[in-house]
Amino acid sequence: MDKIPQKLVKSLMELGLLESEAKIYIALTIMDHAEVKELINILGLSKPNIYEGLRMLEEKGLVVLINTRPMAYQAIPPEIGLEMLLKTHLDAKKEAKKIFSTLDKEEFVEKSSEALFQVYGEKSIDYKIKDMLNSATESVFMISSFQYLKYIKNLSKNLKFDITIFSEGNPTEQEINEFFANYEGNFQIISEKNAINMYSSKITNPEEFKEYKEALSMFEYRNMMVLMIDDSEIMYVLPFSQDTLSAFNTKNKSLITLMKLGLKNISHQLAEN
Repeated sequence: MDKIPQKLVKSLMELGLLESEAKIYIALTIMDHAEVKELINILGLSKPNIYEGLRMLEEKGLVVLINTRPMAYQAIPPEIGLEMLLKTHLDAKKEAKKIFSTLDKEEFVEKSSEALFQVYGEKSIDYKIKDMLNSATESVFMISSFQYLKYIKNLSKNLKFDITIFSEGNPTEQEINEFFANYEGNFQIISEKNAINMYSSKITNPEEFKEYKEALSMFEYRNMMVLMIDDSEIMYVLPFSQDTLSAFNTKNKSLITLMKLGLKNISHQLAEN
């Protein structure tokens, strides 16, 4: 049936109908009512598909049987049918939300907390940063570019902060210091250039020195962030220039302990340079 708009079929499918159900419902609204054999001929669907589609539509309250011999159906007007479909979705959302809230999270935490997760995309990373910081009750350790400081702006001043910021001219060191003015903790600023020189200076072999320095110079410090809260969860946003940001996140105690020692050692080295 060429008269059925595919965009309308797609819209109904997004509201929960199968393609065959959507086509049957649209055909019945156009024709007002129709016998089963007419729907088979017009839509080109198999007899079993038509009968199953009508059964499901009737179950959803979108069509009614108006004659048994021969079998004929009539569609509920679209202005009512669409509201019924939408209500079904909203009710399902409400029920799912209710069930999610009653799940025993402890059963999952013990099994999954040791895992190393990868977080993809700017929105997902943004959500995860906010979620971690909102969960912090004791401490926040961060090595990052200036762009991530916005996330700690409204955090409790009672937290213990240990923050190192990479900056290269913009914003100025004064602006960063002004940002830290109302916080207590260990705050330091390091230029990207000094960071590169610090790491590469530890290599004595000339060839390795050159390669290492070139590799570090390719880092996109603007994207980089290491965030650890309460020494119990850590996330590392990779410092690479790419279309989609990605990060690693874990609550693995052993991994966090090793990373914490390494990161705090780096932080101290940066402070000394």
